[in-house]
Amino acid sequence: MNHRSPTRRRAAGFTLIELLVVMGILTGFLVMLVQLVDSGVRMFSEGELGQALADRASRAQRIIARELSTLRGSATGRDRDAVEDRLVVQELAIGLPQQAERGATKVQILRGAVRLYPERELALVDAMLATNLLRADPSMQPSALDQKVAELRAGQPLRGIGNMLLLPARQEGTDDALLELRALWLLPGQALPNGPDRFADPFTVAVPGSPELPGLLVHNVTAPLLSDLLHVEFLLWSQTTRTWGDASGTGISGAGPMRVWDSARGGWLVDDLSGGQFALDRGPASANDPRDDVHPHAILVRCVVAQPPEYAPEGLMVDALSADDTSLTLYDGNRFPGAAEGGWIKLRGEWIGYAERVGDELRGLRRGGRSTKPLDHPAGSRVHIGRTVEFVLPIAHAKDDWNG
Repeated sequence: MNHRSPTRRRAAGFTLIELLVVMGILTGFLVMLVQLVDSGVRMFSEGELGQALADRASRAQRIIARELSTLRGSATGRDRDAVEDRLVVQELAIGLPQQAERGATKVQILRGAVRLYPERELALVDAMLATNLLRADPSMQPSALDQKVAELRAGQPLRGIGNMLLLPARQEGTDDALLELRALWLLPGQALPNGPDRFADPFTVAVPGSPELPGLLVHNVTAPLLSDLLHVEFLLWSQTTRTWGDASGTGISGAGPMRVWDSARGGWLVDDLSGGQFALDRGPASANDPRDDVHPHAILVRCVVAQPPEYAPEGLMVDALSADDTSLTLYDGNRFPGAAEGGWIKLRGEWIGYAERVGDELRGLRRGGRSTKPLDHPAGSRVHIGRTVEFVLPIAHAKDDWNG
């Protein structure tokens, strides 16, 4: 009879302890592999997102700088009999309602004389000629209209000057945090229809949003220049400015920049209802006197572009937030890209500053920042940070009035 020894039976397989040790080692390797792959995927996603945000910020800077660089004005004003190159920057309620609610979120509305690119001026001339022809003969056929426009255009010299209107507005969609920068270009003196036999020149109306220039009309005649923005801001360097660092932006006291401007100093900007108080205003007598016009030396542009919507949210809020709360809780604060030592976030239509992030909690909230209104926010609201681009654009035709 052939008997196997105990030693040979043990050598035929693994013991339970040996299997457990091997499984533990394999599990450890698997965990390390998963962590390594997860870190690699996260680094790739963050790099891809960072590049997408950088591209958006670069494009926003390029477009805004291109348009603001066309602002024009006379160096002395002594070669003209009337003001033709006005620059007006006002802070008005977003959407330009006729009667804004108390504490409403405000945005800056910029209106200025500009140099028109030839293709833009040709389009404006064609539109103006077509409008005039149809006003005279509403039954004119499209083919006859095109032919007549071409004939009239041939005798219409290009002047290269016009007017531009820029304003941030809420972007259509479900997220009230998103804005678009809307723009309109017009020929000098060109009016817009504002009802039956009524027309309005957007550059002779003191306050956009008033019955003379309703907010709905402004929205209908402007077109998006940039979309998916969180913030657009203009600061203007005046003859009293010494630093960009003054956060007030009033220029009334101290050495900071201004947030409002009226180059004609013609009594338009005297209080909050008119769009702010311009420290260099001289009253209605100055409105048509080009000799005392003033233009800023430079414009600082601060723009925040939103993260592309196809990426995961930068943050989500766990609990509802009331308008006077000073802290909020995030889902997974460790993945929140905001600085732990403080920064800015945007929840729906409100900018909120925070002092620090501790774990999943943002503490020391400063509500209603950047001229926005403190709001109640539901649980699960998307938390925006975006990418900030800030640049200074010098103004070639800057003009001071040191006599006040």
